[in-house]
Amino acid sequence: DFSSLGARRGCAEVMARGTFSNLRLVNLLMHGKVGPWTLHIPSGDELLIYDAAERYQREGAEMVIIAGADYGTGSSRDWAAKGTKLLGVK
Repeated sequence: DFSSLGARRGCAEVMARGTFSNLRLVNLLMHGKVGPWTLHIPSGDELLIYDAAERYQREGAEMVIIAGADYGTGSSRDWAAKGTKLLGVK
């Protein structure tokens, strides 16, 4: 059954895309917009986090994650580290 990202842990590409796909994420850069969205700086484009990460990589920009206290907790905490690495976060 591949109905969830958790069932696809063997595929790094799928998991990298799903790293920040939690529908409960609240991005304060997006004025509290809920879901896997972020603001590309400096263009101001609203992008999915995965697409923004790819764009920053193409641009050669370094990335950082500023997250709340619960970031990286839960049953998939290994992917909180692996997924961000695959997205180019150092």
